[in-house]
Amino acid sequence: RNLISQETFKFHFKNLHYAKDRKDTFLCYEVTRKDCDSPVSLHHGVFKNKDNIHAEICFLYWFHDKVLKVLSPREEFKITWYMSWSPCFECAEQVVRFLATHHNLSLDIFISRLYNILDPKTQQNLCRLVQEGAQVAAMDLYEFKKCWKKFVDNGGRRFRPWKRLLTNFRYQDSKLQEIL
Repeated sequence: RNLISQETFKFHFKNLHYAKDRKDTFLCYEVTRKDCDSPVSLHHGVFKNKDNIHAEICFLYWFHDKVLKVLSPREEFKITWYMSWSPCFECAEQVVRFLATHHNLSLDIFISRLYNILDPKTQQNLCRLVQEGAQVAAMDLYEFKKCWKKFVDNGGRRFRPWKRLLTNFRYQDSKLQEIL
């Protein structure tokens, strides 16, 4: 399993208003069949920026090259992302195009922090993601716990929320709702 360390998770996923020195984006993903009563994870793991390619694009390349070829186009699949940063405008545009050409896929994106939210192009492309059917939301305590349990080498330890996690969630959520 592709896991991240506890320190990496706490540093990169901390939902601060201003996240200084956090330049990498981590994307924890899960792919499930949509029609199952109790969805079973078909694929899950973690991507991060690599060689100036953002984590979202790394996922799309991997998904197209390794996964899409073995999935039935007649079945529906759900992709869930837990991201340390929301997509930049270029990545959001790529994801919009991907969703537009793969109607059997749905995408839920949970973000810890909003990236470059004052940029009108970023705002516009976050809205385009939602218009194309993606669900975009700020990570709350439930998502942080789920991410910790599934994607962090946690040594059996329970997730311990950092100070101001809920206050910071409310801030991120309200800014996202303003944009959407």
